Order: sequence, then C-alpha cells, then structure tokens
Amino acid sequence: MRMDTRNILANNIAYFRLKKGWTQEVFAEKLRTTITYLSSLENAKRNIRIDYIEHIANTLDISVEQLFIERPIIENHRMARTKR
Repeated sequence: MRMDTRNILANNIAYFRLKKGWTQEVFAEKLRTTITYLSSLENAKRNIRIDYIEHIANTLDISVEQLFIERPIIENHRMARTKR
C-alpha cells in the first residue's frame, strides 16, 4: 500500500533520526523545537512549512529529496533509554 506524502515525510523524519541514533529529545534540541512538535511531525499529525523541511534535512545532514523517498514504515519511533 502506497503512503501519502505527509506519511512518507513523517516516516522519514523518524527513520533518519533513528539512523543517527538520536532520541526525540536530542533531535528536538538540535532543531530548537519541542519534543511535542517533533512527535506530531513524526506521527503525521501536523502540516509543515517547506523551509522547515529544509531545516530538518540540514540538521540530519541529508538532502530534502531523501525525506520524500518511500521506505518501509518505522513501527517503533522510540529508542531504548541508556542508564545513567
């Protein structure tokens, strides 16, 4: 089943964040946003401005185009917490 564009973008934000080994907390800090906002993006619950898509891509060190390639769905967006 083909995903719509918003879901492809949301899935790829989570995909590349996890590929970097970043928690939502770490990535939100790098984006200078809140965890709540980032979570809403990763769950396709929010519209997003094109310039913010570019900001996300730059922060992830990828091209904007990579955020729109359909990939397998990321089921679990969470990372295991490390013990302190």
